[in-house]
Amino acid sequence: MLVRVAQVFTDGRPLPRHRSITTLPVHIGHLTLTDQYDDVYLRKVTCAILRRDSAGADVVSELRDAEVSRVGEECMLISGFERDDVTRKCRLQSWLVQLVADHVDN
Repeated sequence: MLVRVAQVFTDGRPLPRHRSITTLPVHIGHLTLTDQYDDVYLRKVTCAILRRDSAGADVVSELRDAEVSRVGEECMLISGFERDDVTRKCRLQSWLVQLVADHVDN
């Protein structure tokens, strides 16, 4: 599913009140939610992944323990955490997700 994603947190902290979600950098890619086995936590976790295309690289760091917390007519909110695989530090993150309309050429 082709979507537009805005990240809601910066370095694990909520954005300051003076910054609006509409002014955030927006990433476009294909969203998938999948269960994967996590070698660090030794259990299955739900991951939200945003990729440029099915074979491409991740657009942003994947969300682990991802959970869809809100769904509306035009958007949804997916929350989880990002993990830096080098330092193993985790940061809270939420994605505001909007479906990109399909363009059909006539």
